[in-house]
Amino acid sequence: MGKNVIPLESNPEIFNGLSEKLGLSPVLQFQDVYSITEPELLAFLPQPIYALIMLFPITGGNEKYRIEQDQGLADSSHNDFKEIKWFKQTMGNACGLYALLHILTNLPKDFIIDNSILNKTFLSQLDADLTTEQIESLIETLESNINLDENFGNQGQTEAPNADSDIDLHFITFIKGKDNHLYELDGRRKGPVDLGLSIDDKHILNDSKLIEKIQFYMNNTDEANKNNFALMAVGPSLD
Repeated sequence: MGKNVIPLESNPEIFNGLSEKLGLSPVLQFQDVYSITEPELLAFLPQPIYALIMLFPITGGNEKYRIEQDQGLADSSHNDFKEIKWFKQTMGNACGLYALLHILTNLPKDFIIDNSILNKTFLSQLDADLTTEQIESLIETLESNINLDENFGNQGQTEAPNADSDIDLHFITFIKGKDNHLYELDGRRKGPVDLGLSIDDKHILNDSKLIEKIQFYMNNTDEANKNNFALMAVGPSLD
């Protein structure tokens, strides 16, 4: 594991600010998701939803599942980037940044501003032949350019823990790949997790596979952590 950073708070305002800093077009933004099953609450979300970030507790049940499932994944430091871009997390407590990069690098290019930090210091140099160490160096350079801790790690509504704290909450991303498959992207896994062909052209919250996977994580969590989940969706801006 490389350097440590202050973990990000699950807060749309923080993720919107960080996304803007990196180069996401203002036509998209993050919104809190308060339900994945109640139509009345889902109706408040601007559509289509392109991606979802989930914060969930790292519990014994979820860790057991991760270890068992990783045995069936290809053991590679990175993938070929043809269908989906996935990055192995090498920075401590940086799962929020990796979850965001998993979104920004897999969105259609039109949503990323050409003359942006993300394009200049990361996407323009990203290649499937790079080693984990080389990708780690690119991400660390990107993190230094945005000054993650000072500008975003300390800006939450709750007191931020230290960068070297042992955190039992983790961010992952759900997004579609170029093959129209729905993927679970988690930097702690061995690679991208293919959930199968998406049943909706754009709006991933209409996909039962996504709802079932989120529900699985919730059901696989001990009672004390049942409420330690948060969801944010990326869709059209309300501004």
